[in-house]
Amino acid sequence: MTLSVHQRITDIARAAPERTALVGFDADLVEHTLSWRELADLVGAAVGALRAALDPDTRSCVVVEAGNTLSAATGIAAALAAEVPVFPLNPATPQAERDVLLRLLGRRFEHVHLMDARHQPRPADPRAAPVRPTGASAVAYLLATGASTGIPKISAKPGPLRYDPARTPSLVIRQTGWRTGQRQLIVGPLYHAAPFTVFVDALLDMNTVVLQPQFSPQWTVDLVERYAVEWMQLTPTHMREILMLAHPGPSSFGSLRAVLHTAARCDADTKRGWIDLLGPERVFELYGATEGIGVTLVRGDEWLARPGTVGRGFLTQVRVLDDTGEQVAPGTAGTVFMRTPQRVDRSDYVNDQVVRSTPDGFATVGDRGRLDRDGYLYLDPRHHDTINVGGEKVDPNEVEAALLDHPAVVDAVALAVPHRTLGSVVGVQVVLHPEASVRKADLAAHCGRRLAGYKIPKHFTFVDRLPRSAAGKIQRWRLAPSHEGGAPTQ
Repeated sequence: MTLSVHQRITDIARAAPERTALVGFDADLVEHTLSWRELADLVGAAVGALRAALDPDTRSCVVVEAGNTLSAATGIAAALAAEVPVFPLNPATPQAERDVLLRLLGRRFEHVHLMDARHQPRPADPRAAPVRPTGASAVAYLLATGASTGIPKISAKPGPLRYDPARTPSLVIRQTGWRTGQRQLIVGPLYHAAPFTVFVDALLDMNTVVLQPQFSPQWTVDLVERYAVEWMQLTPTHMREILMLAHPGPSSFGSLRAVLHTAARCDADTKRGWIDLLGPERVFELYGATEGIGVTLVRGDEWLARPGTVGRGFLTQVRVLDDTGEQVAPGTAGTVFMRTPQRVDRSDYVNDQVVRSTPDGFATVGDRGRLDRDGYLYLDPRHHDTINVGGEKVDPNEVEAALLDHPAVVDAVALAVPHRTLGSVVGVQVVLHPEASVRKADLAAHCGRRLAGYKIPKHFTFVDRLPRSAAGKIQRWRLAPSHEGGAPTQ
């Protein structure tokens, strides 16, 4: 039997009224908690306000400014309980980008409302007035995607959302050490797909959720210890900085049943560092897309046997196709297509250009990779990321991994720098450990011991931080042109 979100929250509150549902922090980082009874009361009041304010005869959605706060979490819960489509928005989104996102929502909904801190809906900015909406299917929530390209897109989860004990969370998440009623830490922001979806699952599965309002490596370690956290989802950027800046020991994470990492590619040293820290059976990686076209999953011991893989399809068929649409042989690179038992419905997407599909239901978001003979997937850089040095192709991930192997380097990105005769050479932007100092020539020599000559960076720029999305993916369009070169090494 399935239950509505509102009924599920009400039932949990009746069964365990004083059990902690949410732990959050205010602007002064003072801890506040909500019991299941308190959460149910807040959600019930907000559901009433939403239903009173919104016209039931028109298609409406609400936008929640989704920082990792108790207010945002209860606002999301209230919208799901009221069965009003909800879109979690980055509170720091610039006005121009906010207008674009609201206009995209306006393609589907006649009324777009912003939910305030008291969970009251108010009309969106009139500059984002909707056009005639299209698409009539019901929606549970909407998520922004396109963070790597800078072109905003929005995908929609069909709704209304229901609690089904056999399907909450999904079967793939259940493979990652998840348990009903666990203590869970949300590190990434709720406006990003992975933290949002695991929060929704946690809400329905009676978990105690700790919301970390901003990422700080040492604070993450402290929160895991303080609340005996059993499960968390991280990005490779989180993982790298925790290892390098917090230096946790096994005892710090003794309560953890598992860590799941998603999104950007994880360098081998970071992956091995976490496997050494937790053991291979407690480290999981999931590859997928906000658009929901399929997933792969790999556990730490599988990765050790096949370094670099993102795993095999989980309830997903994976094919690698060439530019003509033909399937390629194992070990050959091409575009990754996936198909799940539930075929991708283009009407579930607000932006028509999110996915490309084949007639038999395989879909791609443009990622490139190759399959081995056992069906394990390895991702390659996309065509627009590959650096062409005089006709030689350079994988930027390989250059970045070499730099990250240096003890002074916390983060790095490699990109093409124009060159008069070669067309391009490799340039890098590098973030150093706060206490470190290193010469560019020393970094070049370090790379030279690991890379072929044409792959060695010729231009270095030191920066305080790289522009990464909430998923840890580098936002190349935010890299300032003045940083793309930097002084060449001698």
